[in-house]
Amino acid sequence: MVLDVVRIPRPPIPHPGPKPAVKVDARSERWREHRKKVRSEIVDAAFRAIDRLGPDLSVREVAEEAGTAKPKIYRHFTDKSDLFQAIGERLRDMLWAAIFPSIDLATDSAREVIRRSVEEYVSLIDKHPNVVRVFIQDRSAATSQSTVRTLNEGREITLAMADMFDNELRDMELDHAALELAAHAAFGSAASATGWWLGSDINSPRRMPRDKFVEQLTTIMMGVISGTAEMLGIKLDPDQPIHNAVPSDSAAS
Repeated sequence: MVLDVVRIPRPPIPHPGPKPAVKVDARSERWREHRKKVRSEIVDAAFRAIDRLGPDLSVREVAEEAGTAKPKIYRHFTDKSDLFQAIGERLRDMLWAAIFPSIDLATDSAREVIRRSVEEYVSLIDKHPNVVRVFIQDRSAATSQSTVRTLNEGREITLAMADMFDNELRDMELDHAALELAAHAAFGSAASATGWWLGSDINSPRRMPRDKFVEQLTTIMMGVISGTAEMLGIKLDPDQPIHNAVPSDSAAS
């Protein structure tokens, strides 16, 4: 407290004349918000265009959907890869927003947490199959870099899920590397299964009914979790909430 009193900031040295920097900052902030809004609108248009025309669309077709000129797209995105990166970030944010309000780690069983997460994931890809195809099938060289970034961000969601499980079982001092490996394996399985379910062509029928796909993908994800628990020497009851799923006498090896 004494130091706080001693270190009283000195008053600023008077500066002659007006301070135009304040107005410039305000204009810059307005411009930044405007650019953010326009970028968001272009991404919205890209979603609509890809949903309607398929994943192999051009920037010109995005511009037409947005009701603007192609050069304007490039004023807000450096290239096509930058645009598709923004589309991938939107997918990631939509999945985050859908999954986490739908689960309650305090009351939902481990199996229910996974099932609801898979259900929200499948709902999203069923709503925007062509947008998902852009990233899981790497449709063109122009999207290769954005594909890698988007898949990495999607993988972060499974890593976040692993962190939640780790946090719920923090007293057991689990091998975090093993949980990260399980998260990567789960993500890879989900991405590969998604490509199979959607098919390679925009007119491909689903390989199985949606409810059955959710059920089987949930089983696959639970298999990764159960297998990891077994490897760590943990007795896991998947039908209990995470903090109750592991008996007190269960210990990680």
